[in-house]
Amino acid sequence: MKETSNTATVAEPVVIAEFPCSQTQLRCWILDQLKPGNPALNVAVRWEIRGAFRSSTLEAAFRMVIQRHEILRTRFVEVGGRPCQQVVDEVDFKMSVIDLRNVPVDQREQRILSIGEETARAPFDLSSPYLFRVSLLMVENERGFLLITAHQSCFDGWSIRVLGREVGEIAAALDAGRPPAVPDLPLQYGDFSLWQQEYLGSYGFETEKSFWREQLTGAPYFEVIPDTPRGPVKTSRGNILSVNNPSEFSERIDAAARAHRVSLYSFGAAVVSALLHRYTGHNTVMFGSQVAGRDETDLENLIGVFINNVVLRFDIADDVSFAEHVRLASAKVTAALNHHRMPFNKLVELVNPVRDPSRNPLISVNFNLQKAFLEDHQYGGFELLSAPSQSPGVIYDLSFIMIGRPSGWRMSIEYNADLFEKATIEALLRLWQDAYEMALEKPSATLSALVVPAREIRAQRVETGRATAIEQMLAAHPSVGSAVVKEEDDGKRVHAFVTPAPTTTEPLDRMPESLMDYLGRQLSPAAMPGGISVLLNFPRDASGSVDRGALRLPALPSAPVKDERVEPADAPVRTPAARADQTRALAAIWADVLGVPAVAPSDNFFALGGHSLLALRMLSGVRSKLGAKADLELLFKQPTFSGFADALFGASEPSDAAVEQASASPWNVSACGQADAPYTLYTLNHPFLYYRLASDLGDAVSVYNANMFHADLTGDLATMSLEEIAGHAVDSMGAGILKGPVGVMGLCVNGVLAVEIARQLRERGADLRFTAVIDAWAPGYVKSKSRFTRFRWNTERRVKRIGYFTRKVLSGRMGVVDYLREFNFTLALLKTLGLRAGTYSREEAVNADVTDLLVNAARRYRPPQTGEKQVLLFRSEATHRRARKLLFGWRGAIAEDSEVFDLEGWHEDSLNSNSIQALATIAINRFRSDER
Repeated sequence: MKETSNTATVAEPVVIAEFPCSQTQLRCWILDQLKPGNPALNVAVRWEIRGAFRSSTLEAAFRMVIQRHEILRTRFVEVGGRPCQQVVDEVDFKMSVIDLRNVPVDQREQRILSIGEETARAPFDLSSPYLFRVSLLMVENERGFLLITAHQSCFDGWSIRVLGREVGEIAAALDAGRPPAVPDLPLQYGDFSLWQQEYLGSYGFETEKSFWREQLTGAPYFEVIPDTPRGPVKTSRGNILSVNNPSEFSERIDAAARAHRVSLYSFGAAVVSALLHRYTGHNTVMFGSQVAGRDETDLENLIGVFINNVVLRFDIADDVSFAEHVRLASAKVTAALNHHRMPFNKLVELVNPVRDPSRNPLISVNFNLQKAFLEDHQYGGFELLSAPSQSPGVIYDLSFIMIGRPSGWRMSIEYNADLFEKATIEALLRLWQDAYEMALEKPSATLSALVVPAREIRAQRVETGRATAIEQMLAAHPSVGSAVVKEEDDGKRVHAFVTPAPTTTEPLDRMPESLMDYLGRQLSPAAMPGGISVLLNFPRDASGSVDRGALRLPALPSAPVKDERVEPADAPVRTPAARADQTRALAAIWADVLGVPAVAPSDNFFALGGHSLLALRMLSGVRSKLGAKADLELLFKQPTFSGFADALFGASEPSDAAVEQASASPWNVSACGQADAPYTLYTLNHPFLYYRLASDLGDAVSVYNANMFHADLTGDLATMSLEEIAGHAVDSMGAGILKGPVGVMGLCVNGVLAVEIARQLRERGADLRFTAVIDAWAPGYVKSKSRFTRFRWNTERRVKRIGYFTRKVLSGRMGVVDYLREFNFTLALLKTLGLRAGTYSREEAVNADVTDLLVNAARRYRPPQTGEKQVLLFRSEATHRRARKLLFGWRGAIAEDSEVFDLEGWHEDSLNSNSIQALATIAINRFRSDER
């Protein structure tokens, strides 16, 4: 065997273009970060080539294709904390040539398979623009195999067809000495990425979200129970079993699809969903499938990853006939394909299933039915033929694949070999054939007529099945973020704990009841949990895993469940002596503030819809009606009603000295999480928003919030300079600023304040790692512009603001009253009409007063022109893109190369779940930057 390597020494490539990642690329990048070089993300293709061909001509043809398609000379790098794709001017492509002509004929096929498996599984480095490789195996003088492997971030199934046509035509043209007849490419893949980025902000995308939210509501996680228990993490070791159908099978399924007036694909999806229904016994069957994603003709001739996953859900009755099931399944498929533009990773964000490292999100089974991508075709003196490729690794537990070739349809099941035995898949493959036969020959028969073979599953899968099954069912519910089921030692009592999904619109106080009803439709009474508790977050141990021991099962009720709840007192009770009276009075405050009829001991303030302003209102009520001392720090540490009550009524009164000392500073500093982490982040005002950030940062960072909500804003504070206000804030932080690396973060005018606080922290010797400034223009910059420029900028912002919040209210993510409160005119109208929504609450008024005070102080502030290097700027959708180029007017005060990061959402809305995650990642990276 003789091999010519494709390894070459290459100079550093020149980047000629940079684009955002498409959503599929983003998912590939994330999966690669979790498991670098994951072979399951490779696309392996095998072509047979026959006739008169030269390896040098084939290599030249591949080079020309690479030069035509920018995506084949693209790499992925992180810029500003986010991945992006960079196109380089050229790559030094070399095709490996392996000569097998001297290998004995009886060993040749095995050698081809061995090399194919090796090349298919070889990892790619996404930071290198070499994400495409080719090997030519010469088996005879006029016969060989082309083994092509590409990373999924730049290649999909349709690309195989484009690549085959272009390589064949270009190679034939080179041999003939003529120009190749290949189509012009008006677009490149980067153009598609830019379009998709714009689409995700459009009304059309909001419509897609509404469809999928409704489609997947209440859907359980569907899977075929494996033969072998799952390990702690997902594996990709796979195998494929196949069967070739005779040519008349093609004619039969074509005729059946026409008779049912459905597509061939819909007919196939109906057969697979029917066999999975019978095989598992589940009435709801879900699996994924792929669509080409090339709606525009200009995309048809491009190489790239346009493919997208759609989730198909089938609710199946036992007594339905095959014919009726085909009709219903076709309607489901048509509806899903009409909404195929929802990127799969965005769908995962929308549904927000529990993240299980041993499972794929949303789907464990996949189905595809398609004609072979490469058409067998003669090009000049040689012919390219499609050949079965080898699996580099599996993504799904099971994949049902039908490939149509001129010789007939090939049915294959690709499976995770760490989960399923070969014998199980052989039986499943036979059942698939039987299901097709019944659908073709006996369409009036009911699905129950399909006989399912007996199957044994290892006992340990059943022994631990109850709690796991309940967890999976709850985690699949769209209102649930994650779920944990805990059993008593005797195993007789089971209780479920859930956290709400960020996207849920269900009132959280009614979630336990609705979830119990949801489980009751799928479980027998004996299998039901005793109850469900809703928590904001699960307790975690040092490794980050859920600390199940810290989850306490509620005491068994001695009366009906409704009596467990603490009913609000009819009237406020002032400083009651008895603990029972105190608890009832506190329950009345919580219920009134949160707008719920009653409060249970396990109820979580934030899970019931509480936020920073409601928290301040509740704390004010506690102080005025109960005379108890409480602050946000206490609520963050003890967010459940019972925990807060215990901490509140069991705490001793602060000394007069402490009260006097506290009142001397306008700032109150409270912890949003643990207080002993190696890094410390100080946030300014907006405590609830940063409480969510603290949750995402976990144990690595202690997050504190400094706020002025209890300060006297009418005294000396009103005339203080921003420098003096910042000095008081630094004083309130205490000696902790010198214990380790520190960061400061502020939104809007608080971002201006953060710059000055950071300067003073550095002067006092703090190890300042970064200052995060969100949506904050440098003082005086905008005012320095002409009146016309300011008018144009303000008009742009108003129009964009109306569009943003209108889309939000139309999509159901915002109430109408809240929408009207966003605009001064409609807010004034509500006030004129005497409606309560037209006036600020006391807490909202205080928040506005604090903002006004800081804005007035900031107008007089001029930051030192010191070119600070540790300032990070963040831009929400409320700010025009020009702010990035202008550095928000901070040029001179901060370094010229300061980074600007984009956040989703409008101003305060930008601190949503997606942006909070981005902020957390950037913060962690900056804290650790000097330690690498």
